[in-house]
Amino acid sequence: MNLSELLNSDMTTLARLARGGFDWWVRELEGLLPAGLVRGRSLTAWHRYENGAVTAASRAGVEALVIPGELCLVRTLTLPRMSQSDLAALVALDADRIMPVPADSVVIGIRTVGPADEAGTGADMLRVQVGALPISRAREIAEAARAAGVVPAQLGPLDAAGERLDFDLAPAMRKAGLLPPRPAVARFWWSAVAVLVLVNIGTAVLRDQQQVDRLQVLVDAQSPALTAVRRIEDRVMGNARVVQALNARRASHQPLRLMAMVGGALPANAWVQRFEWDGKSLRLAGYAAPGVNVVSVLKASGLFANVRASRSEAVAETETGRPFDLVLTPRAEGGA
Repeated sequence: MNLSELLNSDMTTLARLARGGFDWWVRELEGLLPAGLVRGRSLTAWHRYENGAVTAASRAGVEALVIPGELCLVRTLTLPRMSQSDLAALVALDADRIMPVPADSVVIGIRTVGPADEAGTGADMLRVQVGALPISRAREIAEAARAAGVVPAQLGPLDAAGERLDFDLAPAMRKAGLLPPRPAVARFWWSAVAVLVLVNIGTAVLRDQQQVDRLQVLVDAQSPALTAVRRIEDRVMGNARVVQALNARRASHQPLRLMAMVGGALPANAWVQRFEWDGKSLRLAGYAAPGVNVVSVLKASGLFANVRASRSEAVAETETGRPFDLVLTPRAEGGA
């Protein structure tokens, strides 16, 4: 079916395709399981076909119908490892070669026995038991079961241990129209399981989204407070930088210390009228007694890297002393 035919299909056709796809998916999942796990439940009671009649089991709810093994043709084949449905299709396709009778004259059932034991077959090969029942005999068995009110879900001979069927002919008989189709109870429960799984996944995704939304609401509610905290933090850090700069400036600008140093370097008969300090250079202006050379005394002290006269303004000489106006640069280890 191409895309155009699919788009033009009615709901009945789409439902049939969806049901077929779901059945294929279930068969594929079943094919992944070990054969003993899928068909490993032993039969505890069964109906029996003998002498053209079906003997009903003593216990209600029994779905297996056992037939005599001599009615069937049986072969054991070595086939590639694949799902049960693919094995059945492969055997049906090659039935004319496998069985000594035409394929349209028999119904066929298969059972996976286990890995192939023959040397050189490899780990990807299986031993498959194939059983064929003539379709005329299958029709007689189906009519006898219908007369006894038995609708078997499984049909075939017992294995050597007498615990389970050697192979199941019921699917092929249902496909041939000899047995009524099974009720869709299993399909219903599988569908319910699939729906519940999807609901659980959707619920988990929805709850996760709700948790994310609640977390986002909390984040948005704390946004103003966070903004205020960040603003205060920036202000505190700015104040810290200002304090650090003031401390650095205070450490490099100590006028009292510099005044004490200059006072100790000046001669006793000199006094200062102007003391100006800009952090780098010092300007001293004042008077000294006659015969006192202030420049020479300050240079000899070794506290200043540079001592020179300032020519910014002229100060008149008085009777008490001779004026001086100097610009000094303190040494790093002696001044700032």
